[in-house]
Order: sequence, then structure tokens, then C-alpha cells
Amino acid sequence: MITVFLYGILGAGLYTFIYIGARAAGKYCGARAGATLMKMPETVRKNLGLTLLPHSGVSLVFTGIVCNVLESTRPDLASIVKGTIAAAAVINEIIAVFAAKRGFELAGEISSVPES
Repeated sequence: MITVFLYGILGAGLYTFIYIGARAAGKYCGARAGATLMKMPETVRKNLGLTLLPHSGVSLVFTGIVCNVLESTRPDLASIVKGTIAAAAVINEIIAVFAAKRGFELAGEISSVPES
């Protein structure tokens, strides 16, 4: 079971990076456009997108639904979707948390805590 999971993640490598890049661009540009339309301060416009990058469990639930539908007709695509979303979730939960924290710091919502 674990071998199949790891194979799925490794097999979806290029798709994973395309998905992460497209998702990040969509979050950033969408947040910036929304903040601009609402006439929010410049710090919000520039940094809100970073705070939206961490992956949520919602995409994992939808992945399960999509894979259940695809399993019967296109198991090859179901495997790619599983691997792509699983890998993206792992990568985003590692990297995007730091980006979100930095976005909050740049927006002045939290202060950077010096390490002692």
C-alpha cells in the first residue's frame, strides 16, 4: 500500500509542480484582484495571497471523489490525480506555512519573534 502511494507521488512529479504553481498563482492573483476591487490597503493587496497558500483538507476530499469516479473508467488518470494532490499537499504543508507566516509579517498582522 505504501509502495503504491509513493509510486503515485513520484509518477506525478511534473503534474505536481504544475499544480502547485498554478494554484499559487491563482491564489495570489485572485486575492490581489479581490483586495484591489475592495480598495484594501496596499499591504493587504500584496500579502494576502501568501496567507492563502497552505493546502486544505477540502482538496483531499474532492480528490477522493474524483478518483472514485475515475477508477472504473480511467484508473491511469486516477493514479495521476492521487499522486499529484498527495504530493502537492505534502509540499504545500511544508513550504506554504512559512510563506503564509511571512505574508502575515509583511502585512503587519503579526510581529516577527526573534529567536532566543
